[in-house]
Amino acid sequence: MRAIFIAAVCLLTAFPATAENPVSSFSKAKAFLADLHEEIGHLNTIYCGCPYERTTTSGGDVTREACGLETRSNDTRSDRVEWEHVVPASWYGNTRACWTLKDKVYPECAGKSGRDCCNTVNASFQVAHNDPNNLFPSSGEVNGDRSNHPYGTVPGEDREYGSCDFEMGEASGRKVAEPGDGNLRGTLARAMLYMAEVYGADVRLPMETVWEWHTLHPPESWEIERARLIAERTGFRNRWILGNE
Repeated sequence: MRAIFIAAVCLLTAFPATAENPVSSFSKAKAFLADLHEEIGHLNTIYCGCPYERTTTSGGDVTREACGLETRSNDTRSDRVEWEHVVPASWYGNTRACWTLKDKVYPECAGKSGRDCCNTVNASFQVAHNDPNNLFPSSGEVNGDRSNHPYGTVPGEDREYGSCDFEMGEASGRKVAEPGDGNLRGTLARAMLYMAEVYGADVRLPMETVWEWHTLHPPESWEIERARLIAERTGFRNRWILGNE
């Protein structure tokens, strides 16, 4: 709880009383990141590395032929940019009454999902949910298929997304998502380290593995610039990318 409190204070004190918080809602956080990714010239999806063209406030069209991404079952969603939570909201939401009990405790949550209820009544959840350090652009279908499944190793290389090195499958009795090897794993690891440290999130991957991904695949220039601008403009600072102050 202390870590969550620190994160909330960091957000609330990052701006003067008259300034607008650019990530006070999920829609604002997505628009903020869409602008930022354009600014740093990194319009590429997180799992498949596909280029995309921004077409809306926060969305865009994935150029699938440029990266060999193929549709598994939903062509419209495969072509659409969505914003992926590396550490899913349920992993830091399902320990809260607003997620598990909803309208039994909060009458204003009648008919709402756990996510929507927590976003309505729980300020610390809102802060974690909208934290831009945990959000990356993804092909919508890949984002939807990953859902809230943990990362892991899928036996074999049964790819359902064309050339995209991303697999979904069963491992040790549970469904897991296997991201491609290389820099992608480092990026995911630094988001997980950040969410574990700041919000106490269970990243559902052995920390030895997370640390290995982080150390074997250091951040590229775009990841460093992205983190720097996030810290500068929102107060959320990922020290696993930027180092200690």
